[in-house]
Amino acid sequence: MKRAVTAAWIVLVFLMPSHLAWAQGGLEAATAAFKDDVHATAGLTCDSCHLASAGGGGQYAAIPRTAIAPGCARCHSDPAYMRTFDPQVRVDQFAQYLTSGHGRRMAAGEVRVATCSDCHAAHGITRVRDPRAPVAAANVATTCARCHGDAARMAPFGRDAAPPVDWSASVHAAALVKRGDTSAPTCNSCHGSHGATPPGVADVATVCAQCHTREAELFRASPKNAIFEAIGQGECLACHGNHRVESPADAWIGLEEGAVCAQCHDEVLGGAQTIRTVRQQLDRLSAALSSADAVLTRSEEAGMLVDDGRLALREAREHLLHSRVLVHAFAEKPLSDMAAQGAAAARRAQDAGEDAMRDLQVRRRGLSVATLLVLAFLATLGLKIRRLP
Repeated sequence: MKRAVTAAWIVLVFLMPSHLAWAQGGLEAATAAFKDDVHATAGLTCDSCHLASAGGGGQYAAIPRTAIAPGCARCHSDPAYMRTFDPQVRVDQFAQYLTSGHGRRMAAGEVRVATCSDCHAAHGITRVRDPRAPVAAANVATTCARCHGDAARMAPFGRDAAPPVDWSASVHAAALVKRGDTSAPTCNSCHGSHGATPPGVADVATVCAQCHTREAELFRASPKNAIFEAIGQGECLACHGNHRVESPADAWIGLEEGAVCAQCHDEVLGGAQTIRTVRQQLDRLSAALSSADAVLTRSEEAGMLVDDGRLALREAREHLLHSRVLVHAFAEKPLSDMAAQGAAAARRAQDAGEDAMRDLQVRRRGLSVATLLVLAFLATLGLKIRRLP
């Protein structure tokens, strides 16, 4: 019997090309990994999956890849059973999987697409909220990239393997990986998890709007919305792209080569004047902020207190931030008003810094005069002392 079980495990190793903990280490590795498995903690054993897959025949059997998801669903789609472990757990994962690109292909007999064990592993499965889990927020991109970043694996499906690399260079990756912001979007934030499907052009804005609410509302109220709908252009994708989303810059706004607006606009097409005005407003406000910050810094380094100036400068920066958001309205008016308020705040900050520098000069002159008077007094006193008998 022991030989039969061992042979069955060997068959399993070669028949299941998933990312399994025991694929290299055999039965020993699988057994060791399962000790830390969430299913082992719940009281399940090897028999729960492997004997069930044999149809109750009493022997271990290799689980075909097409049977992995339905096998997991025997428990994970049963509300009554799952409630005994966690009343809040979802039981619609398998139903969603069947709607995904992975699930549809798997149902058609394509075994090279992802199934449960490819993302969650087979043994040593941890809870999603466990930072060690392959599907934890910080690890999702790495997990997806094992397949979607493999050019040879993607070629048969006509898929590009660039998205994982592009995402890793994005502002979203910088927030998640470098700064540890787990609210930053990763693969499943936009594509979904079990129902993973590439969002269409019409869906992208809805996906982006989950986080970028203000920008989405401004765009949908703008004249660009109807134009983009008419030409079938994804509203966010046109300027920001999808995976390699970079931090936006004021230089994107303009008609010169390299500017994002210049991809569609030139000096002849309508909107050129709006583009120039918007860019001028942002440049002026940015320059005013830099000037005010410089004079305030000089004042502070000289030992002057400029708290009111720093407060005004903070207000100006907030207005600059709001002005950049208002770019998505594609109109002069709301942005010009916001930029004007920012310029006024920057002017107050500049004045506070300049007042402090003038006050410093007055103090220095007064100190110089006082020093000269003291020196003159000491010189006179010295002369008097020398004349004494």
